[in-house]
Amino acid sequence: MKLALSLAVRVATGKREEAVALMRSAAEQDDPEAWLALYEEYRSFNRRLDRPQAITRAEAEKALRRAAELGYPDAMFRLATALYRGGVGLKRDLSNARIWGERALARPPKGMRASDIQPVVGNWLSQSDDPQVRKSGIALLEALPGRGDAQAYLAEAIRAGDPVRARKLLEAAARTYPGHALAPLAEMLIAGEGGPKDERRALSLLLRAPADAQQAKALLGCLTLEGRLVRRDVSQAVGLLLPWSQWDYDTWLLIANVLAENPDVPLGRPDGFLYDAIEFSELGEPGALDALIALKQSRNPQFSDPAGARALVERAAKQGNDAAPRRLERCRPK
Repeated sequence: MKLALSLAVRVATGKREEAVALMRSAAEQDDPEAWLALYEEYRSFNRRLDRPQAITRAEAEKALRRAAELGYPDAMFRLATALYRGGVGLKRDLSNARIWGERALARPPKGMRASDIQPVVGNWLSQSDDPQVRKSGIALLEALPGRGDAQAYLAEAIRAGDPVRARKLLEAAARTYPGHALAPLAEMLIAGEGGPKDERRALSLLLRAPADAQQAKALLGCLTLEGRLVRRDVSQAVGLLLPWSQWDYDTWLLIANVLAENPDVPLGRPDGFLYDAIEFSELGEPGALDALIALKQSRNPQFSDPAGARALVERAAKQGNDAAPRRLERCRPK
């Protein structure tokens, strides 16, 4: 009843603090749905630098973990996904993502069947360095021969050892799951991997990719950034990379470094990007603190903050970051 009332207050009055207080009260009774609601409230809030969060990141992480520990199926899959992708309150932890993914597979979230999440969990497991875990992931993907997403994930898993089969799988998957298959297929066509090299077809696939094929757009963005097969255009490249960066930390990190090195490239929502940069650095994601310092040291008017950069460098130096002394020299006034 408290949880239902909190949602009603949120919708009817917009009094977020009152709604959150009711959620907390319900969660204190160890209601898993209430714990998950606290995390979702944190995740969905329009995060801004000019106002405090009603729910802290630490509280949000605790809430999601507690809901999962109580065996709530929606929370288990949400936790696995958050640990795999990183951000929105949690640092990436691929080994634990796989553990929670397997638990979610045994108890799927409401409205989903095991077969709906089997391709995703199979993909996570197939990327493991542990041969037995990897083998179990591939088996999950092999068990879904008619699904394009499973075919695309399987192709990635066997690509190094059997590129010919991987390319055939991607050709088949591209017909039904282009968002999953087009990027790796284009990579193989460009490299001549698993079959003849065909850069022209690869570029055609990327240029004609549907708007929701974000990974394919990101690969086109990388080519545009390099000036390979297409004319180099840094601003256009960032625009192509940005949608996929919400799912892929490495793509986000690439954009951060490009923005620092190209101060004339504007960003549509710089505050949101800066918020993510701060969160990634505080979570300890590799390269995030360096990227944040580079943004603040840059001449990019959307991010330039010499004083803030110096404070971050000094903090990094105290933590024993080897690159900190060199960055400190760049922060000193001329």
